[in-house]
Amino acid sequence: MDVATRDRWLEHAASRMTAAGLRTGAARSAVVELLAREGQCLLTAAEISDRLRTGSTGSTASVYRVLDELSELGLVHRLDGRDGVARFEIADPEHHHHHLVDDVTGEVRSFADDDLERAIEDVARRHGFRLSGHDVVLRGTAETG
Repeated sequence: MDVATRDRWLEHAASRMTAAGLRTGAARSAVVELLAREGQCLLTAAEISDRLRTGSTGSTASVYRVLDELSELGLVHRLDGRDGVARFEIADPEHHHHHLVDDVTGEVRSFADDDLERAIEDVARRHGFRLSGHDVVLRGTAETG
């Protein structure tokens, strides 16, 4: 866990939720705090719900509702896997990475690549487009060898 990312995202999330008129409830607070601690890379709603089950944070439906709210506010990224399972992670422009998804095993790995970032920025610039964000998901199979 990157503590600076956690703290920055918590502050940003609180500000966005307040501006959107969302009150602090037990389920919302629990999901936000868990994402800040553990959501710097992909988690499923079921994983979040399971990790919160020990507390009195409401139902799995509450977790999904909160994730939808956070997604609408741009506070989390959602990756829909080919397995039909949505995965979530915090959206922090200063903590940015992409994902490799293995078509055979379903394993999801994160990666960062400075050359890719420069290429994406160059493409946007050549097309007269100012980026507000981007996501890259590479799908395939791991090479053995």
